[in-house]
Amino acid sequence: MNLQSIFITNGIGCTILIILLISSHHIRKRRMLGDRLFSAMILLNISACVTESLSFFIDGKTFPFSYAAIMISDMYLYVVNIVISFIWLIYVDLRLYGDVSRLKKYYVKAALPSVAALIILFLNVRFRLIFYIDEEMVYHRLPTGYLFLGFTLFNLLGAVFVRRRHYIKFGNNQFFPMYMFITPVMVGIIVQMLVYGVSLVWCSVSLGLVGIYMTLQNELSYIDPLTRLYNRNYLTHMMSEISRKHSVSGGIMIDLDFFKDINDTFGHATGDEALVDAAKIIKSAVPGDASSFRFAGDEFIVIFRDINELKLKKTVADIREELEQFNNSGLRGYTLSFSIGYSLFDPEKMGGDDFLNEMDRYMYEEKRRKHSRHAEIA
Repeated sequence: MNLQSIFITNGIGCTILIILLISSHHIRKRRMLGDRLFSAMILLNISACVTESLSFFIDGKTFPFSYAAIMISDMYLYVVNIVISFIWLIYVDLRLYGDVSRLKKYYVKAALPSVAALIILFLNVRFRLIFYIDEEMVYHRLPTGYLFLGFTLFNLLGAVFVRRRHYIKFGNNQFFPMYMFITPVMVGIIVQMLVYGVSLVWCSVSLGLVGIYMTLQNELSYIDPLTRLYNRNYLTHMMSEISRKHSVSGGIMIDLDFFKDINDTFGHATGDEALVDAAKIIKSAVPGDASSFRFAGDEFIVIFRDINELKLKKTVADIREELEQFNNSGLRGYTLSFSIGYSLFDPEKMGGDDFLNEMDRYMYEEKRRKHSRHAEIA
């Protein structure tokens, strides 16, 4: 093994992570679970870079408590492998779905392989299941050590499965390209599995975390923090792109009726909850190739590329059906009501503002009818 190259590789990885930790300080101020998980991966990876360098340095050296030091340092690296990969699995789900309640529902069982791996690892101290330290204080990885890394791959591939399921249901997430993390990590794992003495895993994880941090910056710019839909900034970007490509597109504008009544009756915290519910209804109803936006306080827009009026009408019907199912479920102390307008957009015949104004006009026609009936009943 080349200690100098190991120290340099892990030193680069550690330096990258420290810079990343400092740069992400403003994100951690949000105190969201996803941000805490991201910080945990950074800190664990820093500790792994340091521990791996130390483990290679003391490998084969005899000193007081050398066996315990070598055993503990190598065990710790296996533990961090499992823990970081499981945190990554949870982090991916949280980034995609934004629903903490899903974690208890799905990931208690999903944690069982990782728990089993940790049990096997601690049994290794006595039974030599994964690796052992010989009389000369030299670390040896057993063939079963490769199988142990399968637990790490289970979590990494589990995250890919979660991403795939989300893609099928909701379409592509523009600001969470998983390959930016998975690709360097998988390359590092495979190389280090095949060639003992090469240290690439933790530096590869560092590069992957940098890639994810870059997506976080885009998310802060283009994702509404409450509803997790795209915001008005990204709508402007998308409309410019559609106009530039001269592609016929379509849109649906949705306004939450009587939203002020919800705020006045239940409070603003419940009002925020209603907005989140509205966003989930919309996102569940629209096709995966559509993009959903929070346009203003209680207004939402869905944009489609290459669509016809028939598909627009069907999507409107799907939204109303999803809304009805939500209201019939009785999950909340309030019911929701949508006013909806839709329009086709041909960049050759109209501008982006005309397109938005047309949707807005049709939406307000429905809204005025609802408010007129509401006033008559009152």
